[in-house]
Amino acid sequence: MALGKIKADTLEHSTAGTVDTQFVVDGSAKARGQHAAGTLQSGSLNHSSITDHATGSFSHNFTNSFANILYSHVGSATYNQGSSSALWTYMREDGSAGDTATGSIKVTSAYILSSQNRTDYDFAFVDLICFGDLA
Repeated sequence: MALGKIKADTLEHSTAGTVDTQFVVDGSAKARGQHAAGTLQSGSLNHSSITDHATGSFSHNFTNSFANILYSHVGSATYNQGSSSALWTYMREDGSAGDTATGSIKVTSAYILSSQNRTDYDFAFVDLICFGDLA
């Protein structure tokens, strides 16, 4: 069977107008992962595994690496599936770029009550979404 190729510069919807395909490429998540108690859940995209380092500290390991460490990431955490989100943060372990690599990102989930009151916590469900160019 021969494989084909579709080339398009714009996508058009019958009632919603058109969009340049570059917006679709650039605006699409390149990695999405959810873990529950350190176990990668089904439905993840571009995630090979989760490494659990300590309470609230873990790395998301990517199947396909990013082109550089300047990719954007956002996350969320909940107590249990279906509950409201907890007060939390999702950040580089030490606040620097040192824990962001092209093939993984080490992050921390924690309760943040004030700049002096932070408690690392293993939430029941933690999500991570990354945007950027793949290598």
